[in-house]
Amino acid sequence: MDKAQLRKLNIQGMLLQGLFWFSSCTYMAFMVTTLIDYGWTESAAAGIITVMSIIVLFIQPFYGYLCDKYMSEKKLTIILLSLSALLFFLLPFSLNSGNRTLVILNMIGITVTGVQVAGILDAWIVGLKQEIKTINYGLIRGTGSFAYALSAQITGIITISFGHNARLWFGCGFFIIAVFAAISFRSSRRSGQTSAEKNPVNKPEELKQEQQKLKGLEAIKLIFSSKQYCLLLTVSFFLLLSNIAMTILIQLVIRNFGGTTAHIGTATAVMAVSEVPLMFLMAVIMKKFKFNKILIFCSIAYVIRMLFTAYAGTVNSMIFVQLFQGITYAVLIPLSMSYLSVILDERVRSTAVTTYTAVTVSLTSIIGNFITTTLLATGFTAQTALIVFSVSSLIGLFFAIFGVIRKIW
Repeated sequence: MDKAQLRKLNIQGMLLQGLFWFSSCTYMAFMVTTLIDYGWTESAAAGIITVMSIIVLFIQPFYGYLCDKYMSEKKLTIILLSLSALLFFLLPFSLNSGNRTLVILNMIGITVTGVQVAGILDAWIVGLKQEIKTINYGLIRGTGSFAYALSAQITGIITISFGHNARLWFGCGFFIIAVFAAISFRSSRRSGQTSAEKNPVNKPEELKQEQQKLKGLEAIKLIFSSKQYCLLLTVSFFLLLSNIAMTILIQLVIRNFGGTTAHIGTATAVMAVSEVPLMFLMAVIMKKFKFNKILIFCSIAYVIRMLFTAYAGTVNSMIFVQLFQGITYAVLIPLSMSYLSVILDERVRSTAVTTYTAVTVSLTSIIGNFITTTLLATGFTAQTALIVFSVSSLIGLFFAIFGVIRKIW
C-alpha cells in the first residue's frame, strides 16, 4: 500500500473513531448524574450501570464471534450505529415519562447497540493492522479521545444551558453522521491462512486440523491457550478496574466538593485530551522501547495516579490529577491492541478482541460498581473509596513484572 492510500485509510479511521466517541460521550460521561437529576439515588444510578455492564459482558464476545463467522466488522458497526441513533433520540422521551421501566429498556437498547461499537471498532482496526502493519492504531484511537474531550466540554455546557434532552439529541445527530463514516471506511480482510499454514514446519495433519471451522467453544479454547493473551488480559483487568471505578467516583467526588455538571465535563475533557498526545506518539514509542518495559511504566503510573486522585482536596486539584490519564489509559490501550494484532490467530481475532473488551470494560465495571456501591453503603466517601481501588493497580503492576520474570513477554 502506497503512502497516499495509507494516509487516506488513517484519516477515514480517525473520522469514524472521532464521530463515534464524540457522540458516545453525550451518554457515557453524564449518565450517572443524569439519572440522579431525574430523581434516582446514587446507589440506584450506579446499580443500573452495573446491570448494563453485565449485558455488555455477554454481548461483546457474541458480536465478536458473529464477525469471525458470519459478517464483517464493518457491516455490524453500520447496523449498531443506526439502531443506537434511534435509541438516543428516544431516550429523552423515556426520561421525561417518569417511567423507570421505560428508561431501563431504553438504556438496555443503547447498551446492546451503541455501547458495543467500541469493541467492534477495535477488532476492525486490529484486523486492518494484521493486514497492513503500518496502520496507526494510536493515531486513529487518539482522535477518538480528542473528540471525547471536545464533546465532554461542549455537551457539559449544553446540559447547563439547555438540559439533558438537548445533549442526548446532539449525540444522536453525530451517531447518524458516524454511520456514513463507517460506510466509507475499508472493511478488514482475512488472508485465509491459519497459524499452521504460516509455519512451514507444521505437519499435514496439523494443517488439516486448523483448516476446520471453529465452533464457539473451540474458538474460546484457542484464544485462552495463549499465555501472552491470558496475562495481558489479567494485567489490563486490574489496571482498568481502578480506571473504571474512578470514572464513576470522580462524578460523585466533584459534586461533594461543590462542583457542577460543567466541572464533571471539564474533568472528563482533561482526561480525554491528555490521552491524545501519547496515543499519537505510541507508534514511535513502541519502536524505541520493548512492550514489557512500556507496560511496567504504565502500571507504575496507574498506582501513582490512583493515590494522587484519592488525596486531591479541591475540585481544581481533582481535575488537574486527571492528566495522568495520558500516561496510563492512553498508553495501555494502543499498546495492548498492537500486541494483540501480533499474537492473535486471525480466525478468532474479533472474538479475542471483543472478549478482551468485555473483560476489561464490562467485567471491571460490574466488579467496580459492586465494590463502589458496597463501600458507599457502608459509610465510605467516594474519595476514600479510591484508596481501595489503588490496590487493584498494584496487583496489575505485580502481574506485569511477573510476565517479565517468567519471560512470557
